[in-house]
Amino acid sequence: MSGAKETPRQKMIGMMYLVYTALLAMNVSKDILDAFDTVNAGVQTTNITLSNQIDQKYTAFEEQYGLDQEKVGPYWEQAQNLRKEADDLINYVEALKWDLVKRVEGKDASQALESGLLKSADTLRNGRKIYDINTAMVKSRDNYNRPTEYMMGNPEGPGNGGKAYELSEKIRRFRGEVVKAMGADHIHEIGLITDSIYGEKEYLKQNGYSESQMKKLPLEGDVYGAKISYYPGITDAVQDSWEYENFHHTVLVADVTLLNKIISEAETAELNAITELMSDIHADDYTFDEVGAKVFAESSYILSGQKYRAQAMVTAWQNTQTTARVRFDGGPEKEYASNSQGVIDLEYNVGVGTHKYTGVIPMLNPKTNEIEDYPFEGSFTVAPPAVSVSATKMNVVYAGIDNPIAIGGGVGGEISATATGASLTRTGNGTYNLRVNGGASEVVVHVSSQGSSLGSMKFRVKELPKPTAKIDNVGSDGKVTKGALLAANMVRAEMKDFDFEGVHYDVTGYTVKYRTKAGTTKEEKVTGSRFNETLKSVFNSANAGDIYVFTAIRVRGNDNKEKVLDTQIAVEIK
Repeated sequence: MSGAKETPRQKMIGMMYLVYTALLAMNVSKDILDAFDTVNAGVQTTNITLSNQIDQKYTAFEEQYGLDQEKVGPYWEQAQNLRKEADDLINYVEALKWDLVKRVEGKDASQALESGLLKSADTLRNGRKIYDINTAMVKSRDNYNRPTEYMMGNPEGPGNGGKAYELSEKIRRFRGEVVKAMGADHIHEIGLITDSIYGEKEYLKQNGYSESQMKKLPLEGDVYGAKISYYPGITDAVQDSWEYENFHHTVLVADVTLLNKIISEAETAELNAITELMSDIHADDYTFDEVGAKVFAESSYILSGQKYRAQAMVTAWQNTQTTARVRFDGGPEKEYASNSQGVIDLEYNVGVGTHKYTGVIPMLNPKTNEIEDYPFEGSFTVAPPAVSVSATKMNVVYAGIDNPIAIGGGVGGEISATATGASLTRTGNGTYNLRVNGGASEVVVHVSSQGSSLGSMKFRVKELPKPTAKIDNVGSDGKVTKGALLAANMVRAEMKDFDFEGVHYDVTGYTVKYRTKAGTTKEEKVTGSRFNETLKSVFNSANAGDIYVFTAIRVRGNDNKEKVLDTQIAVEIK
């Protein structure tokens, strides 16, 4: 489950779960099981804290509703729907957690309370008492056959009674209610993702989806979510599912810990959503503490012959006519009337130098109900005719692409520009694209105004930097499941820490080196970015621990030059 920012405790829980999964095929020691007991107890404590915080939020929300039902009503209704869905999910997980332990241990609730297996947390969630499972008292905590049968079904897979599939649908429904409350802009912060595919349109297209296939997928905001259905390249829909990854051959103590973690993520999502709803109530309210006079100038630096223009107003008020008293360069006070929206226009046409003005706007203070003066001030500099040329991205230009540059200055802003060793195309008021297509090592931009030269500037020419190659789904440690590697289906090139927009590279080929079961080293040369049929067959029969090295990766960028990357990618099947 991923997609949202995790707390240090949640990261620790996830790390413990990964450690457990890695050691599952071995004879797991008592120390590992004891560690899960400790983590589980910590998660249950966190869940109690979250429950208390959520209850406090709803109490504050209800007070707001009592003060102004008309304004708060729509948000309060959303909050009630959110609480219902959250309670439905959490109650389901609580019952699922206890039923799982009961089936493995063979104890009823009264026996569990007497033995210490089930303990009361003395905490209420929305009026319901919370009970925790003391996993240290579970005799069969290392049993994985019965938990797998209960969660995955027998045989494993959807439609065979597995509770994990029912759980994932309930999580999807709750996540949808959270999206309604927080808005689609927050969709990647929510977490609770049980879909096998989850991403925006471009991500799905890169992974082999067609437009017709995407129309069949559920859509949340701009994000598509789906189980393994319609997922190109998948050979085993069960083994590539969230349910399989989390509940296949996992021991009882790990299942209980994970279910408590799901409760923690659900409560965190509910708390964030209810907080967002409460902030929306007053999003459009006016804060009188921010009342003050402001000046908005077109520019604080102008050339001789240009007119300085600015607007002064009290930012707290609109649709109110008023008059400002202004002194320019220490001279006599002059009055300026506002327009019907309370905006006061200031214009000065003066000589070279630095100029300053001060003024006051009399307005009614809404707190004291008295007329008060709100002061403001501003300054600007008038410079002789000049010119400036600067690269809008960095101090060099790159061959084979459009380099945006800005050129300003001249009398009244009227300028013309040319380039030596490159083409220069005007794109707007003072903006140009500089393109170097030849083998020049530097280019020069010349600027003039009304027939007079205003100067020039040199730019160094560099080749486009090489991109970084990556394979989707591969972790930072280079490990990936066989199914996830097949789903990635290609080697991609991406530009990291490069400020230019629109620069991209396409992978044109690479070589994959690997060792066969007989111990011989083989290699497969691939044309293009996608895995060919030979590679798919090799990956499909891979075993845990197999290592594949992608090397001699060739790319072609905007400059149409083919380059070989200096780095390689090592992938290990986990």
